Amino acid sequence: MSFLAALAAIVLHVVNYNVTAQIEYNTRIFTRLLGKHAIYYYAVYLVSSAAVRDHFIDQQLRADSNTFPVPLIGWLPLLTSWTLFLFGIGLNLWTLYTLGIKGMYNGDSFGFLFDAPRCKVTTGPYQYLEDPQYVGTAIAMFAAALYYQSVTGLYLTIFLMLVFYLSVKYVEGPHMHRIYSEKNKKK
Repeated sequence: MSFLAALAAIVLHVVNYNVTAQIEYNTRIFTRLLGKHAIYYYAVYLVSSAAVRDHFIDQQLRADSNTFPVPLIGWLPLLTSWTLFLFGIGLNLWTLYTLGIKGMYNGDSFGFLFDAPRCKVTTGPYQYLEDPQYVGTAIAMFAAALYYQSVTGLYLTIFLMLVFYLSVKYVEGPHMHRIYSEKNKKK
């Protein structure tokens, strides 16, 4: 049951931020209700949503721990998992530093537009990766699977990466393209 809950939490979190970004872009409902600082409330909401997702994933990893014995000696699995986890979190923080809250948390849907969309940013981690926040999250999740030595944790990591890929390709990318196409038409 916790495996299905973890799968559902992954999908629902991604659907949640895509749907709410589209709703805000089309209606400005959050900005009308919460005022000019709505993006900051929204960022807290998305972080909370991710924490709920992570809770369900953590439950599954704990339930499935030690089903994938890592062929490393002594303290190496612990060191490796913590190093990867900190790297993944660090990548997310670097992305946040590069984009700011408005850039990382769908600020373009709230009317805070950059000169170029996120996919065109070439500083920070974007020098090396197209979607570093998703890569960082996947690395941190893989690290947790390694820490717990969980087979389903590995499957959940692959599933998370697939959901992120599909989201960027079929929802986020087209939405961002539409936003910036409309911005360029207004010039």
